[in-house]
Amino acid sequence: MEKLGFGPGRKELQETVETQKKQLLQYQTRFKDVVRAYKSLLKEKEALEASLTVLTVSNQDHHEARGLPHPTGLPPEDGCSLHSEDSLDTAPSVEESEDEPGEPGKAAVLQSDLDAGGSDSSSVGAEPRQQATPPPSSEVERRLAQLKNQLITLTGALATITQEKSRMEASFQADKRKLKQEVEELQGRLGGTAVQQEAELHALQLQLAESRARIITQQHERQQEHDDHALQLRELQRILQQERDLRQDAELRLQDANATLMLTTQARDRGAESESHLQQLRAERDELSRKLQAAEEERRKPDPRADQLQRELTQLKTLIQDQISAETRKACEAEQRSCDRAQAAEIRVSVLELRVSELSELLGSSEKARQREQQAAQRLREHVLQLDTENKTLAMAATGRSEGGGEDQLDVAALKEKLEKVKKLLQLATQRNPDQDLLPEPDKAAVHYQQELRTLRDEFERYKLRAQLVLKNKNSKDGCQAKELEEVRDQLSELKEKYINLRIHSDEAEAAQRCMLEERQRHTASLQLQHRQEVERAQTMHRDELLRLEEELHKQRCRTMQLLQEKEQELEALRAAASPP
Repeated sequence: MEKLGFGPGRKELQETVETQKKQLLQYQTRFKDVVRAYKSLLKEKEALEASLTVLTVSNQDHHEARGLPHPTGLPPEDGCSLHSEDSLDTAPSVEESEDEPGEPGKAAVLQSDLDAGGSDSSSVGAEPRQQATPPPSSEVERRLAQLKNQLITLTGALATITQEKSRMEASFQADKRKLKQEVEELQGRLGGTAVQQEAELHALQLQLAESRARIITQQHERQQEHDDHALQLRELQRILQQERDLRQDAELRLQDANATLMLTTQARDRGAESESHLQQLRAERDELSRKLQAAEEERRKPDPRADQLQRELTQLKTLIQDQISAETRKACEAEQRSCDRAQAAEIRVSVLELRVSELSELLGSSEKARQREQQAAQRLREHVLQLDTENKTLAMAATGRSEGGGEDQLDVAALKEKLEKVKKLLQLATQRNPDQDLLPEPDKAAVHYQQELRTLRDEFERYKLRAQLVLKNKNSKDGCQAKELEEVRDQLSELKEKYINLRIHSDEAEAAQRCMLEERQRHTASLQLQHRQEVERAQTMHRDELLRLEEELHKQRCRTMQLLQEKEQELEALRAAASPP
């Protein structure tokens, strides 16, 4: 439903309802705790206010008994009015706290202490009062009742406070035990989950290694297939390009042949038409010359109308010549326009050929870029394989490093033994034959032993240096081994990601280049079709223009012939009128 645009699904709504229920339960528990704490605070507040009112009332009574003024300068009735209502309100709460089975022993002890304090205070204050007038018995009884009430109020407030404190302490201890139990449970769960996660991590690492091996094999297979397909594609593209070039050459040759054929046919037609037109004009000229001769003969006769007709005839001749020159000029202009259009079409064809060559060059550059990207991807794959082999060799070196120290020590011990043996042999040889240096064979043996001794010393030094380097590097490499492995793994993962990204980018670039090439091919095809249509349109326009000009020329010729016939009729009429009866 979310895909169709109807809001969240049922599962999501159920999850939100469950989360809201959990939140409501948490809020309810928190609210209950807050209400409980608020009630306890209210009880403590009431007890403290009651004790405060009792203390203030006792202080006021003490000041009144001594006859001193109120400290604040207010009357005693107003001094205790601040907490009078609170004391009246808290009195029932105090009685209820006394009725509860709380701490009666504490209340009795507090009451006895307060009685003792009251008696002491009364005995202390009796000394100055003996000097004055003795108080009446009703005042003493009222004082005792008031002190008892104060004692009861204070004991109730103290019991309430202690009860709330004990309840809070109990709730705190219960919460503490509960939290401790939850912490222990969570620690147990954490240990179980850690063990489970380690097992899952080990299984996932095994799966990852297997999947990496499978991916590498699949990548090799796909790369081989991709290379084969690329070779086939390049071969097909080369064959297709050759076919296209051949077809374009054939089309261009066909177009050139058609153009030349049309030009030759048009020239032949124009030549035949011009020859026929020239013959007609010659016939008309001969006829007109005959008519002119006849008219000249008639003109020799004095006739004003003949002179007028002669002038009109000359005007008509000039007009006809002007029209013929204008028509010829229009025909020349039309031929010039057709030539210009043909040249423009040829220029456009050359421009299109240049664009086609540019597109082919762009295709070649894109193919080279794709090959470079494939080479870069191949280099990255080789680097990844090299890093895998380095990782394996590092792991093998880490496992075999512990065994190398013992072997080095064994080699050092063996070298020491060999050195001792060689020294003993040399000493024996020198003791037995001190003068054998002149002999060739002992000399060779001594030289051989010396060389062997040198080689053994050199090997001993090398083994000593190797053992020192191993001992030095053991402590450093053991600590850095895990870090190096992690770095190598990180580099391997980064290189794999880079390889995947480069592969994706190369595929995208190849697809984009293919789309661009197809689009350019479609564009060139559309341009060729448009050019052909424009050439055909220009040819049709030129043909229509020639037909229109020929039609106008024919109409003009008809008009001139009609005018000549009319003039001949007028001349005949004049001749008939001028002839004697």
